[in-house]
Amino acid sequence: MRRSPGRRLRRNPGALVAALLCALLAGLLPAAQATAAARPAREAPARPTPTTPHEAPTYHNPLTAGVVDTFPDPVMIRGKDGLWYAYGTQNPVFQSGGEDGERMLPILRSADLAHWEYAGEVFTPETKPAWHKGARLWAPDIRYVDGHYNLYYSVSAENTVGVATAPTPTGPWTDRGAVLPSPSGCATGNIDQAQFTDEGGQPYLYWGSYDTICVAKMNTARTRIEGAVTEVGQGRRMEGGFVVRRGSHYYLFYSDAGCCDGAYSGYQVKVGRATSPTGPFVDDEGVPLTAATSKGGVVLTANGNGWIGPGHNALQTDLSGQDWLVYHAISSDDPDLKPAAGGTLKLSKRPMLMDRLDWIDGWPVVRAGAGPSQGARRAPVASWAAGGTFNDGSLKGWHGGGGSGTGGWGVEHEPDAQGFVAPRGNPTGPVHLVSDRSAPAARRAEADLRVTSATGAAGLLAEYTGPDDFVVAWLDRERNALVTDVRIDGHGRGIRTTPLPPDFAWDTWHNVAAEIRGTRMTVEVSADRLRDAVATQERALPAAAVRPGKVGVAARGTGVAADNVGAAALHTPVTTRVPERVPGPLLAD
Repeated sequence: MRRSPGRRLRRNPGALVAALLCALLAGLLPAAQATAAARPAREAPARPTPTTPHEAPTYHNPLTAGVVDTFPDPVMIRGKDGLWYAYGTQNPVFQSGGEDGERMLPILRSADLAHWEYAGEVFTPETKPAWHKGARLWAPDIRYVDGHYNLYYSVSAENTVGVATAPTPTGPWTDRGAVLPSPSGCATGNIDQAQFTDEGGQPYLYWGSYDTICVAKMNTARTRIEGAVTEVGQGRRMEGGFVVRRGSHYYLFYSDAGCCDGAYSGYQVKVGRATSPTGPFVDDEGVPLTAATSKGGVVLTANGNGWIGPGHNALQTDLSGQDWLVYHAISSDDPDLKPAAGGTLKLSKRPMLMDRLDWIDGWPVVRAGAGPSQGARRAPVASWAAGGTFNDGSLKGWHGGGGSGTGGWGVEHEPDAQGFVAPRGNPTGPVHLVSDRSAPAARRAEADLRVTSATGAAGLLAEYTGPDDFVVAWLDRERNALVTDVRIDGHGRGIRTTPLPPDFAWDTWHNVAAEIRGTRMTVEVSADRLRDAVATQERALPAAAVRPGKVGVAARGTGVAADNVGAAALHTPVTTRVPERVPGPLLAD
């Protein structure tokens, strides 16, 4: 994610810091001062309602057209209010509106992943911490951690990574200082960070730019690295790492070949995979990412349709379970911003794009290898066949298990989640809240669940036909476990238990997602749906349990809450790559 083309940083950490400080004196500090100088007020609109998103059967790249001029290094999260939030690198995002300065880590918001609106910024000139000095802030990474949001960001001229926390996706933000020690232990540009949590709850931080990516464990609060630092990739301007786990493998996405040369940018997204979060990662040809000969694992590259230098990706999963690659790219027709910050800052224009991410033969690739899209494309699934967010304050569309009314449940409210449901009183046995509508048999069902009492349990009813016919995935506090139970005609068909981390934060929200395809069910427990589940369970279902049905939540004991409960038809995976392009015949003279 280097910002100034032509300035190559050596792998010597001392030289790296010196080069960055020179860059600061050469123009980054004036840019920050200009940001503070002219800053017209721009209020974020009222929060939209996720239960009634725009009808979006299609979307168009770039997603940010008409909203902001540029949005480099994008990353997304689904907030506990049911909306999606995107964060980008500090840039002059409103230049076309006459604003010369920059917004510091701008934030966008969407109810449907297709239509976006401006929602603020992480820091302003008045709130920016003094320790940043004149540094510009790059490459955010957002995570939900123990009831709040951790926003990691690169402090460019200080050659380090910072973290800020907030109770909601838009703030207010409290800076928590530098995540990396000095020196960091990695011979790299200490930027372009991404947090990842492994099964069992161990957190990691990946970081590095301009040739090397490293990883280290983090403390429980995920605010500092600790322990050994491991190099996991090296070469060809490698940077912008982002890690997910799928099956038994960890996938390290990264970008290389230069981000910011305008129409001449060669950026592309590649990937390596490993069976451990610390590697060794290899590409799809079996070559280690630490070897100079690694050139495989291409996920996304320019395809000649007008988008140049696609890269610095994140990943988002829609409500059907389909993964999407979020990234920036440069238009060949409009590659550069005007010089900003009083003419001292020259930047490429890098809006936010998104395209379907397919998993073919164990490897991720965008649009089966077709590359960045132009024109109308099928939009992500952002509404459920059955379910809702409860943000309207009512239980319309829901009923109690067994056809009873909703009197045993009520809607409560808090600033982050907005509306959520909780059982009333002190239920001794399981009580159910079920959707009026049904979802298909092949489905992805999910809910955000929380248990604040020592003996309670909160469950996702992944399939519900009646009080004696259902499939449920419990977060069971007494067992400290994910527990699935299947009942058909009143008969139990087997309970399966998967341990949760010893330090599992029961009093904060956790997403439980169940995908049913055929007679296989996969259940994941994660903080924020970012493909880093802390517990995963796979099990077979009896054929009688695979049927269209309701979705809902279950509660046992006190202190149970649920939100964002729903089910959508499970996505159909693409399993075949598009044909490789071959040169056509030469044109006649």
